[in-house]
Amino acid sequence: IIGFFALLIVIERAIFLRGVHTNTDMIMGEVNALALQGQWRECDRIIKDKKGRPVYNVLKAGLGARAEERETLDSILQEAILKELPGLERFLPALNIMGAVAPLLGLLGTVTGMIGTFHVITLYGTGDPRMMSGGISEAMVTTMLGLSVAIPIMLAHTFLSRQVDHIVGDMEEKAVALTNIINREITFID
Repeated sequence: IIGFFALLIVIERAIFLRGVHTNTDMIMGEVNALALQGQWRECDRIIKDKKGRPVYNVLKAGLGARAEERETLDSILQEAILKELPGLERFLPALNIMGAVAPLLGLLGTVTGMIGTFHVITLYGTGDPRMMSGGISEAMVTTMLGLSVAIPIMLAHTFLSRQVDHIVGDMEEKAVALTNIINREITFID
């Protein structure tokens, strides 16, 4: 059950984060190129009425504050990126918990299997190894299942976390570029 729910989370997050990453590179690069040319109305047109995507929310915050001083603009863009972080990291803590719980459930199965084995030994002695093998088999199978579910979950969690870090890094890089472009524009106007 844990493996199934983890798989659903991994698929959903991978699709979502891929879309966000593609939009971040494309949209922020396009807006920065237009801003460099001073085409502010075109920049506003690109992000107008776009909601729900992290990149658009960050750009709206930055373009809406382009008349502010550099430090204020930096703070506004950083705040906008931080507001998007929970949406990017959605379900990742649950995935991390699933990866930690799976081997513990395997260990629980190991303990119950060994308790069953000791119960058989108590009732029938050690004369018939076949009677003990059921509990030992249960112990080994549950350990194997717990680990075989936990290892891919932990790998997927690490991969998705790195993808979120990469997206945030891209947003920060493009936000700094936008700040520099806006600051350069204000400097030329003054």
